[in-house]
Amino acid sequence: MPNSVFQSQLKDREALDGLLEAQPPEANSLGLTESVGGALDLEQAVDRVRSGRTDLNNPEPAEAIVMLYGYPSLLVQNGTFVEPKNQTWHRRLAPNRAKINHVIANSGRVDVIGHDSAKWLGTAWRINETTFITNRHVATEFAKAKGKGHQFRENMKVHIDLREEHESDEQLEYLIGSITHIEDKSVPGSVDMAVLKMHADAAKIMGDPIELSVNEKAPDFIGVIGYPARDWRNPEDPMRRIFGGIFGVKRLAPGRIMEADYTSTTFTHNCTTLGGNSGSVVCDIETGAAVGLHYAGSAREQNFAVKSTAIAEVLRKKSVSFNGVGTMPKPGGKDGDKASKERKKRRTARDFSDRDGYDPAFLGAGDLLVPTPQLNMMQEPQLAKPEAGGALLAYRHFSVAMHRTRRLAFFCAANIDGDDLRRPRRVSSFHLDPRLPDDQQAGETLYADNDLDRGHLIRRLDPTWGTKDHADQANVDSMFFPNIAPQHKDLNRKIWLALEDHILNKTDKENARISVFVGCIFDERDPLEKTSGVKVPMAFWKVVASIGRVRKGRSTQHVLQTQAFLLRQDHLVKEKDLEIVFGSGQETHQVTLKALESITGLDFHVMRDADTFALTEKAQRNRITEAAGTESPFTASIGALKPLESLDDIVLGDTGLNRSNG
Repeated sequence: MPNSVFQSQLKDREALDGLLEAQPPEANSLGLTESVGGALDLEQAVDRVRSGRTDLNNPEPAEAIVMLYGYPSLLVQNGTFVEPKNQTWHRRLAPNRAKINHVIANSGRVDVIGHDSAKWLGTAWRINETTFITNRHVATEFAKAKGKGHQFRENMKVHIDLREEHESDEQLEYLIGSITHIEDKSVPGSVDMAVLKMHADAAKIMGDPIELSVNEKAPDFIGVIGYPARDWRNPEDPMRRIFGGIFGVKRLAPGRIMEADYTSTTFTHNCTTLGGNSGSVVCDIETGAAVGLHYAGSAREQNFAVKSTAIAEVLRKKSVSFNGVGTMPKPGGKDGDKASKERKKRRTARDFSDRDGYDPAFLGAGDLLVPTPQLNMMQEPQLAKPEAGGALLAYRHFSVAMHRTRRLAFFCAANIDGDDLRRPRRVSSFHLDPRLPDDQQAGETLYADNDLDRGHLIRRLDPTWGTKDHADQANVDSMFFPNIAPQHKDLNRKIWLALEDHILNKTDKENARISVFVGCIFDERDPLEKTSGVKVPMAFWKVVASIGRVRKGRSTQHVLQTQAFLLRQDHLVKEKDLEIVFGSGQETHQVTLKALESITGLDFHVMRDADTFALTEKAQRNRITEAAGTESPFTASIGALKPLESLDDIVLGDTGLNRSNG
C-alpha cells in the first residue's frame, strides 16, 4: 500500500487523539510504541506516524494504529449501537445515531438450513422492499447454477435474520424465495455480489430499505454493519481484546475509506471486520446511504469493498430497483449518449414528475374524447397505485394501470402522432418502475430461464414523437417493466405489431393520430412461471381508436372509430414448464368491443359505441361458425370473433372512408 495513502488516513488528528485516549496496554507487545525504561510511550509512536518517520508500508505499525486500536467494533443491542468508550467516535457517531440505526435495522445475518458445516454464512442488507444484497462467495454456498440463472442447492433454505443481537434471543427471519442474480466470477469486471429475493409469502418488512449513494465523493466517515465471526486469519490477542470473545452477533464498526479508487469498481477501508462480515453494507455514517459492499480483508493491511456505483450498475442490468442518493457519475468517466445518460439518472419517482401520460383529448374534444378503460368493482382493489398517488403510472405520451397481484398491466394507453414520429435507437436494458414496490411488477426473474420474450405492450416506437427530447424520453420509458409482458418466443406477432401502422395509414390524412390501448387477459387457469411466481397470460388485447369523417348533407364531420383485437398464445404454452405445445390456429383475431368487455371485465364506454367491426354489415357477413373453445379464457359469442390471416382482413367499416350519415 502506498505510503501516502496510510499517511493521509493516520494524519486524522482526531483518530490519533482517540487512540491516545484508549491507552492499550498490549501496544508495546505489538510493536506499536517505543519503550523507554520499560514505560509505554504511545504518544511518541503516534508522533512518529504523524511526522512520516514510521515506515507505513510495514503493516505491523500501520494496521496496529489504523485497525487494532482506535477503530472499535461496537455491539448492537435493542436496535442501536452501544456507546463507544472512545470519545472521538462518540462525537462522530452520536449526532448520526438515527441514520445509523436505520442501516442497522436493514442489515441481517444469512442463516442457512441444510448446509454441511455452517448455520450461518455472512451478512446481507436490504436494497429495496423485498431484495437483499450479499457477496457472491456467500451465495455460492447455498446456490447452484441452473441454465442462465441459479437455484437453491437440494434441501437448503436461506433466511435473513434482521436481529441476532448480543444477549437477545429475538429473531426476525425472512425466507429467501429466489436468487435473482450472482455475478459470474469468470467474467472480467465482475464484482463479488449476489442479489436475493424474499419469498412471496414472507411477511412485509416495515420501513424503508437502505438507500444507495451514487456520489463520486468519498464520505468522511463510514461504518460497516454485520456479523463478524471468529477468524483465524487475524491475530488472536487483538481479536480477543476488540471483540471480547463475542462473535456472530450484529455489530457496527466505524472507520474511514483508505483508497477511494483502488480499482474502478472497488475501494479499501479500515473498519474492523472479520470473516462473518462478508456481504456487509458499508455506509456513510452521516447520511446512512450505502457506499459499498464489504467482501474481503487482508489482516492488518486493508479491507475491500465493492463501490456503490458498481453495485448500481449490476442492479440496473438486472432491473432491480433501488433508491439512489446523490449525483450519478458519468459512465466510464466519459459522457455517454444522451439517451444513456437519461436512462441512468431516472431512478426515483420524482424523475417522472414531468411525464404527461395518456391524453384523453388527444383525438379531440366532445364526441372524440376517449378516456381510458374503466376497471370493474372487483378489479379496482387490485389496482397497483403509485406511491405519489393517482391510479396510473404516467410516462411520456402513455400511461399504465397495473394489476398488483398479477404484476402485469391491466392496460396501457398511448397517444400516437403519425405525422411526428421519430425513430430513436433502442436502449438495451429494462427497469422496474421506482414508483411501485418490486412485488407489484414482474421484473427480470420472469424471463430468466424459459422461452418467454419481454414483449412490449405499447410498442417502443409508438410514443416516440414530438421533440427529440420527448422522443428520447418515450423511448427509454417504454423499457420499464410495467409496459412489458411475457410472450412466447415463437409467437407470430407480425399482424399484431403492424396494427397501428395499418390503421394510421387508413386514417384521415388531415389528422394522422390514433390512441392505442393494450392489456393482458387474466385468467385463474393461466400457467405459473415458478421462479418468479408470475402467472403468464394466455392472451392479450388491443384497441385502436382513430378519427374518421362522415358526410352530413354537404358537410363532413369527424367521428370516433375503434377496432379491437386479441392475440393468443395458449397453443404455444403449457403449464408444466412453459414449453412449446404443438397446435394450430390463428393467433390474432378481431373482436367486438362488447365481447372484449365480457372477456376482460373492463368498460370501454365510448369506444364500444364506435366499434367498426360491430357496426358494419361486413362484420355480419364475416360471422364465424363457432366461437373459441369453452375452456378458453377469451370465449366470445358467435359473430364476435374473426381470425385474421392478413391485415386486409381487418374490418374497418366505412368510417374513415367517407361513410354517409345522411
